[in-house]
Amino acid sequence: MVRESSAALLGMGGQGVVYAVTTLANALFKSGYYVSQLQSYGAEVRGGSVLAYVVFSKEPIENPFIDSFNYIAVLHPAGLKRWGRLVEGSKVVIVNEDLIPKELIKDSWIKIPLTKLAPTRESMAALGCLAALGVVDLSNLINALPYSKFKEDNEKAIRKGYEVIKPQNKQVIRNLRDSRPNKYSEQQ
Repeated sequence: MVRESSAALLGMGGQGVVYAVTTLANALFKSGYYVSQLQSYGAEVRGGSVLAYVVFSKEPIENPFIDSFNYIAVLHPAGLKRWGRLVEGSKVVIVNEDLIPKELIKDSWIKIPLTKLAPTRESMAALGCLAALGVVDLSNLINALPYSKFKEDNEKAIRKGYEVIKPQNKQVIRNLRDSRPNKYSEQQ
C-alpha cells in the first residue's frame, strides 16, 4: 500500500504561489520524500488564477494527478472561483480570511488573516501554516528557501504562519484523523 499525501496553494498570479510550492517541494525532497510538483495557471502573469501542488510519499509516486488534497490553502478568490471543486473534496482547508468573502468561507475551514499577517507574502505564511500542521518540518522548510534578497522576509512570513496556526494544531490534527480519507491517500 502506497501512502501519498498532498498539499496545494490556490491564489492569483503575483502572489508567489508557484514559488512557494516549489520551495515546499524542495523541503520535502530534502526530507527524504519522493515528490511530484505541478502547477496550472492562465496566460496572465499577474491577476489570473493559480494552482500549484505537491504530492509526496516515502514510496515512489504512481500518479501525481489528483482531484482533492490532504491540505489546501486558498489565498485569493480567483483561485477559489476557478478550482473550488478541488477545495470541496480536500481534508484540511486553510483560507485567507482577509481576501475571501465571508459568505464563501465554510465553518470547517481554518480561517487565517494571511494578508494582514504577511502582506505580499501570503503564500509564504501559508507554508508556515502547513509546517505547523506537520506537512513539513519548519527548519527543513526554512533551509529550502532559495537565496535571494527576499529570503529574510520570506522566512519571517513562514514563521508568522507557523506561529498563528500552532494553537489550533491539536484540533486540526484530531479533525483530520476523524475525517473521511482522501481517495488518493491510500492506494492498493
